[in-house]
Amino acid sequence: MFSSGKSAQPWLTRAKQALWQALSLSLLTWLSACLPYSVDFGRLAPPLWLPAGFCLAQAMLRGWSCWPGLLLGLCLGQAWLLPQHAVLGLGIAAGQTMASLLAGYFLRARSSQVLPLHRLSGVLLFLWCGVLANTLLANLPAYLFMPAALLPAGVSHWQWLFSRWLGEVNGILTLTPALLFLCHAPYRQQRLNPAGWLETALLCLSTLSLALVEFIWADFRHGVAASLWPLFLIALMWVAFRCRLALAYCLHAAVVVLAFVGVLLHNGAAYQDSGLSGIAAAGMLLLVQSLGLLVFGALVAERRHAEDWLRRANQTLEAKVAERTRQLAQSEARLKLMADASPFPLVMSHLDGGALIYANAQAESLFQCPLNATGRRVQDFYIDQEARKQVSRLLHGEGAVRDHEVRLHDAHGRQFWALISCSLVHSDQSLYVISGINDISERKRLEHSLHEANDALRQHVAEIESMHVGLREQVRRDPLTGLFNRRYLDEILPRLLAHMLALNGTVAVMMVDADHFKRINDNHGHPCGDAVLATLGAFLRDRFRSGDVVCRYGGEEFCILMPGMALDVACEKAEQLCADVRQLLIQALGQRLHITLSIGLSVCPLHGEDPASLIQAADAALYQAKAQGRDRVCLAGSSQPALF
Repeated sequence: MFSSGKSAQPWLTRAKQALWQALSLSLLTWLSACLPYSVDFGRLAPPLWLPAGFCLAQAMLRGWSCWPGLLLGLCLGQAWLLPQHAVLGLGIAAGQTMASLLAGYFLRARSSQVLPLHRLSGVLLFLWCGVLANTLLANLPAYLFMPAALLPAGVSHWQWLFSRWLGEVNGILTLTPALLFLCHAPYRQQRLNPAGWLETALLCLSTLSLALVEFIWADFRHGVAASLWPLFLIALMWVAFRCRLALAYCLHAAVVVLAFVGVLLHNGAAYQDSGLSGIAAAGMLLLVQSLGLLVFGALVAERRHAEDWLRRANQTLEAKVAERTRQLAQSEARLKLMADASPFPLVMSHLDGGALIYANAQAESLFQCPLNATGRRVQDFYIDQEARKQVSRLLHGEGAVRDHEVRLHDAHGRQFWALISCSLVHSDQSLYVISGINDISERKRLEHSLHEANDALRQHVAEIESMHVGLREQVRRDPLTGLFNRRYLDEILPRLLAHMLALNGTVAVMMVDADHFKRINDNHGHPCGDAVLATLGAFLRDRFRSGDVVCRYGGEEFCILMPGMALDVACEKAEQLCADVRQLLIQALGQRLHITLSIGLSVCPLHGEDPASLIQAADAALYQAKAQGRDRVCLAGSSQPALF
């Protein structure tokens, strides 16, 4: 609330306040009774009842706590006005007090911390509740209990009540606004008036001087100058607009009092030949001037309140902008300090056009030139412009580029590989790019050297693998015939048997021996024998399938593995081989020789399922073929040659 009092004051303070209010009301009652009034109504209906304005102002400012002082002051005033009618005076005083307190309570509850006269809605509420309802309720006891004997002759209750009601309205409109603005603490603390003390003093002196001339000294009863009183309203509006509202309402009260004093002195623009018409003219002036000032004052207060709100909002905004600017400056300084202290080059540029904006010392050292100079662009340092366009497309599409390798050159033409990472930044409706650059030329050189070393190493490993394959073939092959040797036979036969047994297949083993080979060595020499063995090995290799394994078992003996071959087919193959060799003419060191073969044959699983059993069975069959006269095929487990 806008009350300046407290609900829990000490009793002594309350007593002083009540005494001050009572004395003030007594003085205002005396002043109101001294003003000129119509002879028809007497002092019971003065044209300007100032105690009504004081009571409403105190009720709005202090609330219910002021009722003792108001009641006491009004009782003293009524006792002076109606010394012989104490009960009637007490009723009128109680009605005035209760009406003022109720109106003040209602206005306080609706206005909160703001004076009602600061807004047009508040002015309307003040007129309806504080003026109209208050005065009607205050005059109700006088209407009910006023004896007709106290009224002047020829005056009805309605005429007397209307005159009294008009006086209270004039008193409220004259005194209440001035007291509200003078006693309202928040209003006193405002400094919204644009006028200086000189302008304020000139306006006040001019208004009071015009009032003295208009209502006291001049005699305008017969001239058109009597209509100049609207000038006061203009002057008061000027004071309200340029100075303070409290000053405007105080000047308004002074002008009203001077107008009534002029009527009392039978002079001035408000005086007419009839006292009643002069009072009516002064009252009309008061009503028009009061209402105009209330409306204009509310407009001025709303405007000043809006200006004050805008000023405070602007100050708050300026403070926020200043704080934000300071924070941005600090942030920019920190970022620049971080960029300058960064151990790797940093560059900032426009995305479109590529114009350079900032580069730290490491970047200028890398490119061997001042990059902040006007006219420098990012693309000036790219060797391949397509790489620059690719980076730009990635920034437009993804907003960032991470660890992208490009080829750049410095201001002196030195070319180098760089690893760049770029980020897109939006600022001032523009797109900027912050790029971190790392020279990786040494790493690229090391990578190239490493690739070359890897290539050489791979080539060397390939050579070693080739040599290893050759050595492995040499270990597995017989150097004379080129056939597999006995070592390979011992290695492959167990795996071949396991595989074929798993498939329920057969493996035929053929042991072949060249008949009377010792004679060739003895008669023609060992080189001739070696040539015969080489020719025989080549002949055997060509007569068997690619899946068959032909091995030189030792000396002039050969072993042949035939997987998947049945016994009858193997026997037929062995007989055909004997017949073919019988017809073979061997050219060996100029010698034309013929040889024959003795063959022993065994089959897995008929003659065994392990390598030793099969080889032993085939070897036994071979010795049996030799024993039977050679140049024949014998089947393992049979004493007769195989005949088909």
